Amino acid sequence: MDLDPNSGLVPLHRHPLGFIEAFCHLGAPLERLLGGTGLSAPMFEMQEVMISYRQFQRLLYNGIHLCQRPGLGLAVGMHFDWSYWGPVGYVVHCSPSLKHAGEAFRRYLVTAQPLFAEHAAQPNAYLDADGRIVEPIDYMTGSDDDPLMRDFIREWRLAITLRIWDQCGNKSVADPSLHVRLGFPEPADRRPYEILPCDSLTFGCQEYAISAHMDYVFQRFRPFRKRAFEKLIRECERELTHRVEAVTFTERVFWHVRAYFRPDLDLNAVARQMRLTPRSLTRRLACESASFRKILYEVRMEIASHQLRHSSLDVDEVAALAGFSCGSSLRRAVKGWAGMTVSEMRNQEGIGSRGNLT
Repeated sequence: MDLDPNSGLVPLHRHPLGFIEAFCHLGAPLERLLGGTGLSAPMFEMQEVMISYRQFQRLLYNGIHLCQRPGLGLAVGMHFDWSYWGPVGYVVHCSPSLKHAGEAFRRYLVTAQPLFAEHAAQPNAYLDADGRIVEPIDYMTGSDDDPLMRDFIREWRLAITLRIWDQCGNKSVADPSLHVRLGFPEPADRRPYEILPCDSLTFGCQEYAISAHMDYVFQRFRPFRKRAFEKLIRECERELTHRVEAVTFTERVFWHVRAYFRPDLDLNAVARQMRLTPRSLTRRLACESASFRKILYEVRMEIASHQLRHSSLDVDEVAALAGFSCGSSLRRAVKGWAGMTVSEMRNQEGIGSRGNLT
């Protein structure tokens, strides 16, 4: 998705207003916070105000400089209210599992922050051989050429992600622990990190990642809130549908297949979940020169290649996760899809030398 940094694509009443509230809570004077952004307090009372990426960036720069302190992004992330994500923010209170919450945020966060759409479409978390789900968190910030902004956004994302894992994980399982590994040396003052909801935090690692046991992520709980969750998802889907200028039907199907993927997923199941007939779904994809078969294959290959590059699962285990009949079938698919062998793909990331995250 190509976004013009000067176009009004960012909803003011979602993330921007959430940052404004957090910065003001931490002591930033509102007038100075809005300086040079083209925003004003009366706009907060208006409906459907859209601002540009440049305005949003200027707002963040102002807040960072007005509230200078160690771990500012962590403090803002811990204060950031879920309402500023729109309907998807409320799933933290009623999702059946952490898996469901994570899928919802990745699928619908484009309605709160269009700039995240490209990242949301890519595989992220993976299952490692020790039965732990690992989510790398050192992805591009869009401001990697500015260390101050880069570090702020990384801290904010770490705090937000940990809050989701903490609130939506099943704490009744045998191992409900959350572990964080960060790829920079321990800071002189680690007190800002003590507010984070995790059981261990290790600095100076080779990767940035959060991990928890797969039962904590996948096992369902909160059964009485199922209807509330389903109602929120329907509202999220309506919002996404109305964003016709930003999201094609093919992209919606891609996101849906990624979010609800299972090895036996088929056209009928996806059509039913999207409240369409299989024929209607097929016809609408064809209008965009796409097909469900190609989308499903692409998602299977994304999942398989992501697991091969990042996890230490063997090839047969990865094949089962991605819906292939056996390891040999996956090996052939990887060769045709990526033009390399499974071993070459794994060697790109040095899988054999990676240790457990916890």
